[in-house]
Amino acid sequence: MGIIQQQTLKGTFYSYLGVLIGFITISVLQPHALTTEQVGLTRILLSFSLLFAQFAALGFNGTARYFPYFRDKEKEHHGYLFLSCLVSGVGMLLFAIGAYVFKDEVIGSDSSSEILFNRYYWCLIPLTFFTLYFNVFELYARVLYNAISGKILREFTKRLFVLIAVLAIYFKLVDFHTFIIIWLFANIVPTFIMLWVLIRDKHFFFKPNFKFIDKPLRSKLVNISFFFILAGSASILVDNIDVYIVNLKLGLSDTGIYAIASYFATLISLPARSLYGISGVIITDAWKDNDLDTIKSIYKKSCITQIITSLFLFIMIWANIDNIFHLLPAKYASGRYVIFFIGLGYLIDSAAGVNNVIISGSKYFRFDFYSYLVLIVIVVISNLIFIPLYGITGTAIASGMSLLIFNLFRFVFLLIVYKMQPFTIQSAYTLLMGVSIYFLSVWIVPHFDNFIVDLLVRSAFITILYGGCTYLFNLSDDITYLLKGYANKLLPPK
Repeated sequence: MGIIQQQTLKGTFYSYLGVLIGFITISVLQPHALTTEQVGLTRILLSFSLLFAQFAALGFNGTARYFPYFRDKEKEHHGYLFLSCLVSGVGMLLFAIGAYVFKDEVIGSDSSSEILFNRYYWCLIPLTFFTLYFNVFELYARVLYNAISGKILREFTKRLFVLIAVLAIYFKLVDFHTFIIIWLFANIVPTFIMLWVLIRDKHFFFKPNFKFIDKPLRSKLVNISFFFILAGSASILVDNIDVYIVNLKLGLSDTGIYAIASYFATLISLPARSLYGISGVIITDAWKDNDLDTIKSIYKKSCITQIITSLFLFIMIWANIDNIFHLLPAKYASGRYVIFFIGLGYLIDSAAGVNNVIISGSKYFRFDFYSYLVLIVIVVISNLIFIPLYGITGTAIASGMSLLIFNLFRFVFLLIVYKMQPFTIQSAYTLLMGVSIYFLSVWIVPHFDNFIVDLLVRSAFITILYGGCTYLFNLSDDITYLLKGYANKLLPPK
């Protein structure tokens, strides 16, 4: 796991640097600088642009599984980038037409939310266009074993630009309309930087080579693209459908509260996201060679690593939940259990390892799509049941429950078909350790009146005890190796 470990660590470093910036932006500044409706608007625009960009790709992102057949730098990878940009351009044109025709359906029924959304609806066009081509360039870089550049731009650089926009409105240097323009540019600029990275690394080959694509390969590309139009969009739909339903049922204000609360929960998924990018390339190549031993090794190592890291973050967040809400205006209090249930869902998803990457790279990749369809149905039905009962907390319960069922499907599938399962006795030890440390942090550590002092003391207690136990019991070879490396750097040799 050398390449995976290196890029995962670098990716995680910049992710958490981005988290720090995002924390300042979202938790400290944005709730005080924007109304809950305005926060909801920015979240809706982002969610829709992600979904529409996925549809506009026309499924061509699914052809990455066949990139090993294109890989040849001397022959400019046989025009793969040009083909990807061409297909995406056609898809973007179709989206623009659809955005005009179905504008009223996208905005929704008459409500207070409609006024604000209608005013800024057309921001979706540039936002979707540049999101689409950022995805194209990032995927191209990733199949060339550069999983880190896109990750840094998406999770660090963009957040830095968004911080500038939020600071401008926080200090009342601009009005909301000007803020939206700056915010829009903050989301657009990373696409140009990603393009520059490809040019700098001499990977930007924009020359068509249609002769290379013979009939069998063309058939594979077309079939996988048609399949991924829905399959690729299914995962994005699952990640964002909750926001759409909250806006539809409860309005932009509750959407804003939900967006802020769910942000804290998404922190738990960051280590897993770092791993998915580069492990996907390694696993795809392993499937090409039918190297099941490598795949099983990555599956097991990813599982224990993600349980340790994600459980640590879950404990840190929930042990400090009161401190978190000291940072937010009182109107956000209804988001408390949104953090818990979505965080629990992400913990389960992370603990399952790279099952999605393994299935999507195998000959049974269609199972991933069908399971996503089932998941979408579960998400919609459970939201319709729980939202009337519990409001935005109901949406969080539905999301957490859906992730549990979804990962159970994947776990059982890999166990039956490939006799793979990622859990070991260390997994159980880690869960027991985590639960014990959480209760110790609540019962033993005194509560301080100053929430910043309380947060620092409680977090330090959890970090020292959790890290020490992980190292002492050698729960993960990779993490033990990293902790030894940090210790050697901090402590001079005798």
